[in-house]
Amino acid sequence: MVKKSFKTLAVVSLLLIVVLVAGCGGGGSGAKRISGLSPDGVVKTFFNAAKSNNLNEAKLYVSPVSSGDVKTAIKFMTGSGLTEIQKSNLASIKLAKQQGDFAVVVATLQEENSFRFTVKPIGLEKIDGEWYIVDFEQIYQNAKYKVLQQLLANI
Repeated sequence: MVKKSFKTLAVVSLLLIVVLVAGCGGGGSGAKRISGLSPDGVVKTFFNAAKSNNLNEAKLYVSPVSSGDVKTAIKFMTGSGLTEIQKSNLASIKLAKQQGDFAVVVATLQEENSFRFTVKPIGLEKIDGEWYIVDFEQIYQNAKYKVLQQLLANI
């Protein structure tokens, strides 16, 4: 009987360890990218994550070429930084142009409790079927983005 209860205890302990290890997962921030978003959906999701100070989630929408540089993307959108985005609302967002794997979205930000508006064109690149925001400096430094440069020039 002691042998049987020892085996049962060992099996239960092993199952408990497996459940605990599986429940812990890989750690990290827990941020997950929403897949299948349109270019304007990516910008909206990025803005909402950044406004909520969830930078781990926001960087999931920034192009790997931009090294997930969420702070640069925020600075470009607002002209300032995270504090500015947290004090702004996304008044409108519109897909302005799209050509192949590149798109430009125009975002209009309104400073909270004021009539001050900022209109910003945002370049995006489609990678493996998903849209990503491209850092503005990368667009003009990397020859790969020639089409995106032309799309931005025509807005």
